[in-house]
Amino acid sequence: MKNITMQFVVSGWEAENYDDSTESPTLSEVTVKKTFDGEMKGYSVGKLLMCTSLEDSAGYTIMDRFFVEIEGKKGSFVAIHGGMTDTLKAQGKIVPGSGTDELEHISGTIEFKSDENSKTIILDYELNN
Repeated sequence: MKNITMQFVVSGWEAENYDDSTESPTLSEVTVKKTFDGEMKGYSVGKLLMCTSLEDSAGYTIMDRFFVEIEGKKGSFVAIHGGMTDTLKAQGKIVPGSGTDELEHISGTIEFKSDENSKTIILDYELNN
């Protein structure tokens, strides 16, 4: 298993509430774009479902498609992950069989950590080529 730990940038965030039946919590669907420039280069696009309360706590789940280059190999893969804001991290997995092109056989786990200073992705993966 190999590891990539690096910072990333949220480059897009388009949110729309899908249930306003109560003042709190709100339920929203968000299109999220992230940009990666380090050991993994490229971007991801994801659909996030989020529950946010008036106390600014939140829980979410997201499915991201990554269009990236890892170890000089280009392709895409899909990861599903989720978490709660009380832990400031989200964990998940690469969806088996979702890899394309030179990343066709990628597998592994993914974790995102976030605080007021930075956003970090931790990818533990195998390419199995």
